[in-house]
Amino acid sequence: MPAPTPQAKRNGPEDFEAPDLVLRVSNRLLWVGEAVYPLHNIVRVQTYVLTPDRKKAWADFAPWIILVLVFFVASLVDGNPVGVVVTVVPMALLVAYLVRRLTRPDLYVMGVETSGAPGAVVTLADRAELRRLVARIVDAIEHPEAEFSLYVAQPTVNIGHYVHVGDFANINGGSGNIGVMKK
Repeated sequence: MPAPTPQAKRNGPEDFEAPDLVLRVSNRLLWVGEAVYPLHNIVRVQTYVLTPDRKKAWADFAPWIILVLVFFVASLVDGNPVGVVVTVVPMALLVAYLVRRLTRPDLYVMGVETSGAPGAVVTLADRAELRRLVARIVDAIEHPEAEFSLYVAQPTVNIGHYVHVGDFANINGGSGNIGVMKK
């Protein structure tokens, strides 16, 4: 088994926490860290971009800043200097949180989906390198003797802060699942 390539070490964006893990293919298995996926169960490997949901960031920010501003104005009208000072700190924290959410980078991710429910998501800073990784996995699916190993980053971000890419499906009905409506 080849050792992980050292040049791929620390290749995720710097502003989100992404512990390094080893992605490798050996003996017809795809290892993503400690998770193992049989190559014959993989139904799709794709790259996509997760874009921060900036509209949601503003929508989450607006009610809180309005509430703090109401307390700030009420403190000014009452002439309460303590109330003014106490509302400035939450205002600053809210603005800092908004700026952090608005300046999040796009994430280039590779999704691995299996014929069952499990899947894996990894990210690299370089989109072209991520596409080469997808090609290597597809090559390993097609060629049973293929083996490789490298370091990747696994994103640990709040996916709710990013715009979802892909199909949304509402499944209606009980155990028979007789109706599917795609958006």
